[in-house]
Amino acid sequence: MAKRNFQEVIEQQEIIQKLIDNGFGELVEAFLSNEGEVYTKKGRLNKSGACRVLDWKTSHLEAILRDAKELVKDDFDLEEN
Repeated sequence: MAKRNFQEVIEQQEIIQKLIDNGFGELVEAFLSNEGEVYTKKGRLNKSGACRVLDWKTSHLEAILRDAKELVKDDFDLEEN
């Protein structure tokens, strides 16, 4: 795992808190508590694993992820895909 500086850690915690404060707590908890099931070895999202952990349908997960991405896009300077 790459070393992160203190500022990066604080920024990450602020983004996590922003997600939780805006109703994405279940998603955040599932992703943080089940890393081995929701991420591949290369660190990519495993939607099937995430859906199993959350007991959601893929379409629901994708909608929630879209909403979460929209919420934090300015924090990451994300472009629309």
